[in-house]
Amino acid sequence: MFDLSVTATVVCVAVVFIGAAVQGSIGIGLGLISAPVLAIVDPAFIPATITIAVLPLTVLIAWADREHVRRGDAGLAVLGRLPGVAVGALIVAAISETVLSVLVGLSVLIAVAASLTTRKIPLNTGTLLGAGAASGFMGTTTGVGGPPMALTYQHSDPATMRATISAFFFVGALMSTAALWVAGEVGERQLELSLLLVPAVVAGGLTARALKDHLQPHLVRPLVLTVCAASAVALLLDAAT
Repeated sequence: MFDLSVTATVVCVAVVFIGAAVQGSIGIGLGLISAPVLAIVDPAFIPATITIAVLPLTVLIAWADREHVRRGDAGLAVLGRLPGVAVGALIVAAISETVLSVLVGLSVLIAVAASLTTRKIPLNTGTLLGAGAASGFMGTTTGVGGPPMALTYQHSDPATMRATISAFFFVGALMSTAALWVAGEVGERQLELSLLLVPAVVAGGLTARALKDHLQPHLVRPLVLTVCAASAVALLLDAAT
């Protein structure tokens, strides 16, 4: 199926479902959790495939929590994303799959380390533009663009964080997909693989809507970070062999 073994297909669908369920609950998680695993299975998953597949999830979350979207904040972050997307697309077109795998692994490990900080980042025009630019670069090169925005919103209420980041991600993912297409990184293989992931993304998002009020962040967060770190290390080891 999709030129993948049955085992690989099941693993990809399962990890994307879990990542989508986490993102549907807290606003990020799909790229962090699934990108390292997907890159090991088939480098074609990263970054274009996962960027395309996340689109329905961002719409689902942003619409469900639309009254909590801070439109001004999302607009500033989108503005900041423009240069990050442009630079990211140029780099993806110029590097090898092995280097890209290393970038994914390092990005996830850096994101895990950054998420452990207790420092409060002020929410203002400068930080939103900066987070948007960093998210655009990371998302376009590795498919993991959530951490910069999550750090900016980590002290906001969950609904505002989830809704505003999702609105930003929707526009941002469209921007990244367009830039990757122009750079020649979106082809038949990427579109084919995105069709494999979209049902799992939607199912994970719908599951999150049913469970979001019952999840305990203080229990979920350490587990998610552990899984992310382990999968990132596995990807780096795989790229080194």
